Amino acid sequence: MASVNSNPIWLYFEKVDLSKAKCKGCDKIHSLGSGKPKFQTLHGLKTHLAKCHKDVNEAYLKKVSEHSEASARKKIKLDPEAERTPNFIQPTLPGLQQQRAPFADDSDVAKRIDKAIMDFIIVDMLPYSVVEGEGFKRINFADPAGPRRYKPKSEKYYRTTLMPAAYESVVKHMQKLLEEAEWISFTTDVWTNPTNTYSLLSFTGHFVHQSKRRKVILSVMELDADHTGEYIASKLKEAIRMWSLEIKVHLGIRDNAANMICAMRMAEITSFGCVSHTLQLVIQDAMFTQASVEAVIKKSRRIVTHFKHSEQACRKMEDFQKSCGVPSHKLLQDVETRWNSSYLMLERLVEQKTAVNLFSVQQGGISTLSASEWELAERVVRILQPFYAATLELSSDDACISVVVPLTAMLLGKLQSTGEDRGLLQLKAALRDSMNRRFAHIKREPHIIAATLLDPRFKDAYFNAEETAAAESEIRNFLRSVQPANGKLIFSQFLRCMS
Repeated sequence: MASVNSNPIWLYFEKVDLSKAKCKGCDKIHSLGSGKPKFQTLHGLKTHLAKCHKDVNEAYLKKVSEHSEASARKKIKLDPEAERTPNFIQPTLPGLQQQRAPFADDSDVAKRIDKAIMDFIIVDMLPYSVVEGEGFKRINFADPAGPRRYKPKSEKYYRTTLMPAAYESVVKHMQKLLEEAEWISFTTDVWTNPTNTYSLLSFTGHFVHQSKRRKVILSVMELDADHTGEYIASKLKEAIRMWSLEIKVHLGIRDNAANMICAMRMAEITSFGCVSHTLQLVIQDAMFTQASVEAVIKKSRRIVTHFKHSEQACRKMEDFQKSCGVPSHKLLQDVETRWNSSYLMLERLVEQKTAVNLFSVQQGGISTLSASEWELAERVVRILQPFYAATLELSSDDACISVVVPLTAMLLGKLQSTGEDRGLLQLKAALRDSMNRRFAHIKREPHIIAATLLDPRFKDAYFNAEETAAAESEIRNFLRSVQPANGKLIFSQFLRCMS
């Protein structure tokens, strides 16, 4: 083996045969470990020199060192003359001063740091005032252990100088994406700030770009007049014009308020009501039709309110949770305008049943539910759980309108009366009636039935022959409107996939 045979140790040993070597100083024979060169070892030879020939061993080690240096020089192709000359430049005083000098505001380094801070504010949606904080000012952006070379900018600089440029850059990028998109659907909603000082109208675009679904908040507009249908329609048209979407808008999703329905109609936008909102209306329709259910909800609300207003009661409750072996979860207060909040309040209360009862007995201050009321609460939770799951499905970022028909069919199936519905027949009937009334139109909505039929998970499983024919007609008409030349061919291919 080349690495063994080229070793300087062979100046002091010679091979006797394929597997043995003899010391030239004392003629002692040592094994190489194997007759095959690639498995041989020089360990025994080195040990012999170290123990028996110390002077020779020192000469051997020196040879090894020289051999290693020569190999290293050869490997990196160093010039021996150049090696003797250190490649080192003595720093000058002006050079050191330059390395410690502050960055000029218009220097490339300062601009990169400014942009990084602007990105930090935008991505984490922070207030501009974060740059005025004492902790932020302590950050040394050049080198935490070195001199401060970056001069911090004011809040006004980021707000008035960098943000407009960053906004324009994002707008140009979004315009490019929207130009390449063929169709745009949007969701819109109106909300008021907690102090009721102003209202906002959102306009969020949903589209497909390069086979990826995109969701972008395109506009948030302040409403400074009465929220009439005409005024909201003008704002929606303003957002559509700003992004040049006049011929690309496919569908608008809105809540069920009369002014929003009117606004869509006046703006001549095909729209559909938010299904999550409609489900919440179904629950509100039915929840208080049964006196016993209404009583349980009101009593549960009083229990939760007691803990919300007493920090001492919350601490005691934590002790009871530990002793009862239930999760250390806070009780949840329902909010009239928050979807599923009544369900979540009852679900959490049922989870904490043993801890709440123990608190009532040992601490007092609350009137806990009776055994029959706890049983009723558990049954209500079981009935409302599918509505909660459906709302989560409809509220996800990748929710599609094609799931509306299957979800409503599933909920109606869950509301069929069974032998275990003791005390809840009226609630189930009320939910069923409200579902049938509020969702009676969905199988007549062209976009709903077409999307469901095109979804490979569902196809025509939820339609009768008449509804399937209506969906196919809607798809055929749409294809002809966008591709009149080959719309019939595409539709025939679609029918083959459906079979």
